[in-house]
Amino acid sequence: MTTACPSCFTPLPDDQVVFRCTGTCPQTSDPVASEYAGTNVLLTPWYRAALTGEIKVLPSSVPCRRCQSRCTQEICPTCHYDIPAGWRSSRAFTVAVAGARGAGKSVYIGVGMQSLTRYAQSRACTVSPYTQGTLDVYNREYYKPLFDENITMRGTPPVSAGGAYQRDPLIWDMSGGPLGRLFLVIRDAAGEDLEHIVGRSKTFSFFNRADLVVFLFDPLRLNSVRQVLSGIIPDVDTGHLGAPADKVLANVLNQMERSKVPMALTISKFDSLQQLPQANNPLAAPLANPGSQINQDDTMARAALPPREAVKALERDSELLDAELRTLYHELGQNSVVLLAEQAHQSHKIGELRHFAVSALGETPEHNQQLTLRGVSPFRVLDPILWGMAQAGYLF
Repeated sequence: MTTACPSCFTPLPDDQVVFRCTGTCPQTSDPVASEYAGTNVLLTPWYRAALTGEIKVLPSSVPCRRCQSRCTQEICPTCHYDIPAGWRSSRAFTVAVAGARGAGKSVYIGVGMQSLTRYAQSRACTVSPYTQGTLDVYNREYYKPLFDENITMRGTPPVSAGGAYQRDPLIWDMSGGPLGRLFLVIRDAAGEDLEHIVGRSKTFSFFNRADLVVFLFDPLRLNSVRQVLSGIIPDVDTGHLGAPADKVLANVLNQMERSKVPMALTISKFDSLQQLPQANNPLAAPLANPGSQINQDDTMARAALPPREAVKALERDSELLDAELRTLYHELGQNSVVLLAEQAHQSHKIGELRHFAVSALGETPEHNQQLTLRGVSPFRVLDPILWGMAQAGYLF
């Protein structure tokens, strides 16, 4: 069974394995690991080993030629990232989340994992952090501000900055139910980094190998939307907003070349647009119909269906939603984002393309940080991930 590196998403080879020293050897700068990480990385010496023995199995360790200890920590042959124990014995579904600064990527991940855990329970499946790093980072950076302190999260720091926790992927163990066992890997890319990519970068080459790319677009980035909603939702501080969505999307697409990676082009903070019917404005018309897909969330209803039926129901629902959102993009004057994605799809830079709308919080935070008294009230947050899993053949 072949699975992918949890960091660069490159499939691990079946006929070779690489170990680094876990003995007394000192660490030195590793140029390969540093290039993929986007910052200087120190590693102990590493050694490559191939299939051994009559039955041709990969070794579980190799001797270090310097300190003579056994090297037991497997690393990725491509990016030299540490491979977690037991990784090769299971499957992995890899997700890359992208968007400009302020698009709500980290909030989406933080709320999405809580929603996925509840959804999984209805499938007799458990979702738990697989590594100590995932547990610590998720609790500190995602769960604590959102669910304990009732505030929005701080922006994701650039990979070169101190405290750039997103350099390590979030790895979740999904076990039981129709999935059997599946690792869910999520990489959160800082909007500031995505705005300043020049050409193709090995640091962000994982986009080209992900099982799913979720690109979030913040409608409050548009002056027309903010002006219409003035006085209806709390004032939004536009000083933290990053580059336009089409510029960031173009940079992400430049990392992808002849790939089959599906893309979920997703309007975030959709709760703000759901307030448009309160305004006397032509933009309100597409959102005024309570029976439209963009005003419904049937996620938990689908969870009660058998897996195959749930996947079919999601496909029907998302097709209708996709059609409604294409119209909405036109009404919002955001055709540039749609056209970029369509061109990438037609030129085979990406695989399937589907439009989604999510709201992780349910309401625009007051004073741009404090959540409302309702706290977190997610809307359709699982649609992109469940659709991507279905595209990869995982019935869930």
